[in-house]
Amino acid sequence: MQREPTVIRERAGRVERLGRPLLEILFPGLCVCCGESLMFRSSLIFPVCNCCQEALSPIQAEHRCVVCSVPLISELRCCTRCSMRNFSFASNFSLYEYRGLVRQIISQFKFSNRRSLAPFVARLLCPELKTRHGGLAVVPVPGSRRSVRRRGWDPMIEAARALQRICAVEVLLLLKRRRGGPQKGLHYQDRVENIRGTIELCATGRTAGNIPERVVLIDDIFTSGATSDECARVLQQAGVRQVHVLTLAVEV
Repeated sequence: MQREPTVIRERAGRVERLGRPLLEILFPGLCVCCGESLMFRSSLIFPVCNCCQEALSPIQAEHRCVVCSVPLISELRCCTRCSMRNFSFASNFSLYEYRGLVRQIISQFKFSNRRSLAPFVARLLCPELKTRHGGLAVVPVPGSRRSVRRRGWDPMIEAARALQRICAVEVLLLLKRRRGGPQKGLHYQDRVENIRGTIELCATGRTAGNIPERVVLIDDIFTSGATSDECARVLQQAGVRQVHVLTLAVEV
């Protein structure tokens, strides 16, 4: 008699796994960008229709700032803003400008609790990760404790786990975030002071005896670089020699 609840749960789980693909075909939902039905307009793998996927336009500039990844006009390596700042990370590469469809996707992912977008974010990051940082372990930037508690999950950790499945990369959950105020709306120096001391090595990082010399830090948006800098600083204190950053979008 004691085993019956377990058996029922197992059977319910099997029914759910078998029924979910059928439900997705019958009720595919709406595209998170344009709001159109995904029926016949999507592979049903991602909640973004094929038209919106094709409309995504990566930054095409040949010369970019090695720090923030914005297109350069006349500068050689760094934009005017980044040339006056010192960062602990070696470089950042952002795929898109933070506007339009990409802004909608990030907003839906982070603020509308669309966890199903994690594999799509991973699919966008995967080619650049392989091309620029093939073989390096991935470290996700941790979300704020308040937002993770409210949401029930961490967006970049979910994206990193999807990257692990899609790209077969090693994911290291080395960082966690203490309590701290939001970064949104703050100027650069205020961001630096606000984030300072809120990132720390998690228990798994402190006990790991083989932290790699080079890692890729992944995040959704590169704004001022303050958060990436603080994460890189903590990782370097733990023994990482070089930190590269890969972000979905950059604010310009």
